[in-house]
Amino acid sequence: MKRAALLFAFVMVSHTMFPCLIFVFTPGNHIIVGNHEDWTARDARIRFIPAEKSKLGVVVFDFESEGLIQGGMNSAGLFFDGTATPFVPMDFTGKEVFKEKDFWLTLLQSCHSIQEAVAFIDKYQVPELESVHLLFADRSGQSVIVGAYDGKLTYTWKNKPFQVLTNFNIVDPEYGGEQPCPRFATANSILTSATGSPMETAATVLKQTTQGALTVYSTLFDLTTGSVRVYYLADFSRTLTFNLADELAKGGHDLLMSKQFR
Repeated sequence: MKRAALLFAFVMVSHTMFPCLIFVFTPGNHIIVGNHEDWTARDARIRFIPAEKSKLGVVVFDFESEGLIQGGMNSAGLFFDGTATPFVPMDFTGKEVFKEKDFWLTLLQSCHSIQEAVAFIDKYQVPELESVHLLFADRSGQSVIVGAYDGKLTYTWKNKPFQVLTNFNIVDPEYGGEQPCPRFATANSILTSATGSPMETAATVLKQTTQGALTVYSTLFDLTTGSVRVYYLADFSRTLTFNLADELAKGGHDLLMSKQFR
């Protein structure tokens, strides 16, 4: 995202038209995060930005034509992504205006943990949070959904081996006239009854919650090892796999997904 005053690309239109899904799954010693990016653009891009001075190395996902960060992970194992949710007006009285270029990139390059990320967000005026919820996870195995309700920020912490986020207000699921979300129920059901390989269980969640042609890409992150799987256009027969540390060692570079999945 270019500035904190801009919205995520996927909230430029009705959130019910462009439903994304994010989840964190932490059975045993595994810390796995998955997500779908549902949108109309087809120029999805992966950007690798190495560490520099006090800045952490990061991988971020965006669309080349828009340049707005949709989510990503840093070299400390901090992950975030967001989903569109019903609009909640917020009171930003007393909050600072973020004056640098890119709020979300700065957050990823600066914060090592969920706690640092939450403190960073709480300091500034973040208009996006009137229309999105964000899920943060880190190598501790903890995760939190940051959103808004009743004019203020809300923090919903993971209290079981998984946490799921779709497109309703996590504090009040009926807010904004939202209908029950079948993708949320499907993901919860799969993760509740999970047996076998954690990564394959997470892949099953993605396969059963895709929005078909609307799903541009899907990802699975292992926050412990820094490895990432990427699926493109809801095709789960092909995978782009990389390790963040290995990619950052190559220097700054971008990967256009359409070229990686020819």
